[in-house]
Amino acid sequence: MNYSDEQIEELIAGIYSGIIDEYNLPKSLYLAISEYLEKAVVKGVKEVAIEFGGKPLELIAELRENIYMFSAAKTFQQVRGMTDLLLNDEGIKGFSAFKKDALQLYEQYNVNWLQTEYNTAIGQAQSAERWRQIEDTADVLPMLTYSAVLDANTSDICKPLDGITLPVGDKFWNTHSPLNHFNCRCLLMQTSRSKETPKSIVNKAAEEIDPKMQPMFKMNPGKEKVVFNEKHPYFEIAPKDKAYARRNFDLPLP
Repeated sequence: MNYSDEQIEELIAGIYSGIIDEYNLPKSLYLAISEYLEKAVVKGVKEVAIEFGGKPLELIAELRENIYMFSAAKTFQQVRGMTDLLLNDEGIKGFSAFKKDALQLYEQYNVNWLQTEYNTAIGQAQSAERWRQIEDTADVLPMLTYSAVLDANTSDICKPLDGITLPVGDKFWNTHSPLNHFNCRCLLMQTSRSKETPKSIVNKAAEEIDPKMQPMFKMNPGKEKVVFNEKHPYFEIAPKDKAYARRNFDLPLP
């Protein structure tokens, strides 16, 4: 992410002085996060579009808006988290103690978690573009088979789904299309003729894995046209801030 040490210093100093808080968010941080994740979306969609052909610009635009809303929520949550670090049992912390804690939180949000979010954005964008192509060819390739990579790293979520075959229009794909977890490597393979998996087997697999899935992955990015849905923890907003969130936290949308 393109955010300099000087900008980090200004962010921390601004929160400590009260210039920056959750109702006066730093636009520079928001844009740095947005632009970084936007690159992941463009990369993911174009990689699939180039491989199979198509016109990805409309999908990129829809996913891009979701990325900016996600980035605004991420900015809100981390500024609120840093603000909470100002106090200890004795009152307001000294600046050096606050800075140490704030830097740790900054690194958590903008190094550790952001890298995972970048990889997830690529994967979800790829899945969204693949779904667009699946729908475009559903008349001649009406069946989908869930294909998991079976090796030592296969998750307990994806293993039971491997081989499940259902029509493109089956509601199962609304909530069990890849990605189904972080670092998911699965694909939906489209075919013209395949034997449909009995519903008893499908239901058994769903009952086994659903408690293990995070709600943010129980969706179809191609249908919903989002990378991160409203179930992501960043979007968990107190009722008093709902209207503020709907205004994208007063941060500009592209």
